[in-house]
Amino acid sequence: MDYNFDRIIDRKSTNDIKWHSKVVETYLHVPVPEDIIPMWLADMDFACPPNLVEALKERCEKEIFGYCAPMASFMNAVCFWQREQHGFEVDAAWINVIPTVVAGINVAIRTFTEEGDGVIIQQPVYDPFFSIIKRCGRTVVNNGLINEDNYYSINFEELEQMAAEPQNKMMILCSPHNPVGRVWKKEELMQIADICARHQVLLVTDEIHSDLVFGGNKHYPLLSLKPEYQEYVIMLTSPGKTFNVAGLKTAISIIPNRDIRQAFDEMVIALSLDVKNTFGIESVIHCYTEQGAKWTKSLLSYIEDNFAAAAAYIKEHMPGVKFVKPEGTYLIWLDFTDTGISDEELLQKIILKSGVICVPGTWFGPGGEKHIRFNAGCPRSIMMEALKRMKGAYV
Repeated sequence: MDYNFDRIIDRKSTNDIKWHSKVVETYLHVPVPEDIIPMWLADMDFACPPNLVEALKERCEKEIFGYCAPMASFMNAVCFWQREQHGFEVDAAWINVIPTVVAGINVAIRTFTEEGDGVIIQQPVYDPFFSIIKRCGRTVVNNGLINEDNYYSINFEELEQMAAEPQNKMMILCSPHNPVGRVWKKEELMQIADICARHQVLLVTDEIHSDLVFGGNKHYPLLSLKPEYQEYVIMLTSPGKTFNVAGLKTAISIIPNRDIRQAFDEMVIALSLDVKNTFGIESVIHCYTEQGAKWTKSLLSYIEDNFAAAAAYIKEHMPGVKFVKPEGTYLIWLDFTDTGISDEELLQKIILKSGVICVPGTWFGPGGEKHIRFNAGCPRSIMMEALKRMKGAYV
């Protein structure tokens, strides 16, 4: 079946926050023009898979939307997807439902660390990692990524030292990494996990972008690499990014260790996060299928072509801007360092003047300076119009 990813869908007529300038103003804290092209929020402007849309219509015809729970069909779908897409055999007993991956990170921090404890992250990284740790009264410990010509790697020597500090109780790993687009190799993942094991650091993996991998790269669920990792790893994932269903507020925790799982689930209940989204449950059941896999394969092909089109345009029209094709995610990490443009000029000229709303790199912490995150998960015509606007503001 062919899927039309070029089709433009009017999101301004709905409550989608991405396309409403007044909402954007609450994030950037500056006036934003009405005529924006939003490339900031990490959701896509593509229609959801047709089989999912039809399934949700059928569910609507039941006419009751009360409390629901994940039954066998839900668990089977999660197990099928992990096995078929990632070669990971999941026991259904390990699975629970949470509203979002970010909520799962919040639950883990509150359950397994105390106020003042250190939580290791790797900046520049998805900014809620930093903000959740601070709001929970914990200490951010930054094992900053090494950037060599826009290829990011991990400072393992520093990570070992940080993990050895007794006050550092947890590490949050972004895999694949948002915003730099790395898909960690098996050897890198095992080195991280082994360091955490040596020092009894609980490892929480955010694998929400795990299905969005390109160019011969492969995502490895960290839990799948060694049986020993099942004793101290919490895996968090969701169909939200892959199938563009973030608004259905359904994510998945996979926790093999029974004691860790029980404590985690008790905190979910204590924070009143245990009521499930009726349509979110349906989304998992109908996305994690053979039909969902076919749709995802077509999606990845289209996004790869978007990457190629963006790379060619930037090379020709935006001298000094570095583009490195992401290994994973649909997010492009653009480097303006060699242009001489300051972070303030990036915000004022490239983002606000052009009306192409990207995420300033500084939001992702140290290492994000002189960068912006640009979302290529949209029809190509929208992406190219955004780049043309940026070029007009850039030159």
